[in-house]
Amino acid sequence: MYYRTREGEITASDTYTSLSGLYGKSTTASIQVPANVSRIVGAMVATATDSASNAAATFAVSLSGDGLSQGSETFAVCSAGVDGTPASNGATVSAIQIPLDIPVIASNQVSVEGVCNADTGSPTMAVTLVFA
Repeated sequence: MYYRTREGEITASDTYTSLSGLYGKSTTASIQVPANVSRIVGAMVATATDSASNAAATFAVSLSGDGLSQGSETFAVCSAGVDGTPASNGATVSAIQIPLDIPVIASNQVSVEGVCNADTGSPTMAVTLVFA
């Protein structure tokens, strides 16, 4: 199995934002599908928000690129609610594991985007794709 991670801040609600960082390490924005694999078999996703705005939001991950043999995929990953004094209400969603079965094309590219449907302040997301 191969594990590839991208992370970043989601810039605005209802806006698909490229997760192109790797915690300060130099990397390409998209993920190259490892050679000799045929599927994405899972994802690990962590999300947090500073809760600067009161809202209830759901979060999703979108995958796209020529590395996906059946086209783009979007799947819901978590939710967060902020109600009360935003300064004292930061929200963290523990990393979750999601089983997937997405066919891929080895050596091609997969882009990872995060999105949320409401403004909860400054949300961030990290996604690790598991290839096999």
